This record gives sequence, structure tokens and C-alpha cells, in this order.
Amino acid sequence: MTTPIEPRQPLILDDDWEPPPRPRRTRVFAIAALVIGCVTFVTIRAYVWAQNQAAPFEGRSSAPAPRGMLWYPDDSEFGLSARSQAALPHAPAAPVAAPIRPSARPAVSLPPRAPVRARPLLPGHLSANSTPWSLLSLDGHVVGNTPQLGISVTPGRHRLVFARDGFESHTTWVTVEPGATVKMTGITLRPIR
Repeated sequence: MTTPIEPRQPLILDDDWEPPPRPRRTRVFAIAALVIGCVTFVTIRAYVWAQNQAAPFEGRSSAPAPRGMLWYPDDSEFGLSARSQAALPHAPAAPVAAPIRPSARPAVSLPPRAPVRARPLLPGHLSANSTPWSLLSLDGHVVGNTPQLGISVTPGRHRLVFARDGFESHTTWVTVEPGATVKMTGITLRPIR
């Protein structure tokens, strides 16, 4: 009868037993992830604190108090009168220094936003044919002789002119939607008499 060996149990073949190697990578990755997480948390916390920090108290100096001196709030901050503040055991009898009024909180300047670009429209396609063949002009530019298939055009309204010597020219307007193909067929040019 054979007993299955578990993967974590050491395999003893002789009297010299060695413990199985421990996976150290897991510890290293766990410690690195913990350190990165702590640094990220502290960085985000400091950023949020700096963004949300309110202006200092009115009576409080923005400079640190000299060593050995305590800062006491103004009586107006807590609604205390001068008499009730003097009655407090820890309150100084006379102000130590004139309070410095802090300037208004500086405005946070944000980087300029990139301009919002409109999504480019897909080009439309135009196919044109006439009887008899003719010279096709699209918005004043000669395209070539008909039939013309799959002319790439910008979406919108375009002017088509079909012209041939000895025949009356035919002018028409066509609106092409983005990504659509418009077919202009059945145009017959009349001969000039």
C-alpha cells in the first residue's frame, strides 16, 4: 500500500534531513506592496490635506510661536469677554505679541485644459452617372467623365454640374450624410437645338 505524499511534507530518503526551501519571494512582494501602499496613502492624504486646508484662525499668527511661548486664541473666537478670559487660570494678563492677520488663501491655479476636439466625421461617398456621358464637376472642381464611382466627399451639401459639348448642362444639389453613399443616376442631358 502506497501512502500519498503531501507537497509540503519533507521527503526523507536517508538519515540526513533538510527542511524544504521557503518561498522568500512572497514575503518580499508582500513587504514591497505594503511599503508602496503606505507611501501612496501618505502622499494622497498630504495632497488632500493641502487642498482642503482652511485659512488659519483670525487671531493666530501664521508664523510659529517663539520657543517657550504659548499661543492663546482671541476672546472673540470662542465668544469670551475680556473679563471672563482674564478669569481663566491659563490666560495671559497681557497679549504677548500683536496678532498678525493672515492674507487670504492663495488661489489654486489649475493647468489649462486641452481644447475639446470634435470627433472627425466619416467621409461620405458619391457615385454619379449620366446619359450620354458628361464631364462632372463637384463644388466647382472637375472630377472627370461619368460614370464616377465612390468619390470621397465631406459630409454635407454639394453642387454637381454635368456638362458636355452640344448638350445643355444639368446642375443639381446633393446632401451626403457621414459614412453614407449617394448614387446620382438617371440624369439625361438634352441636346442643344
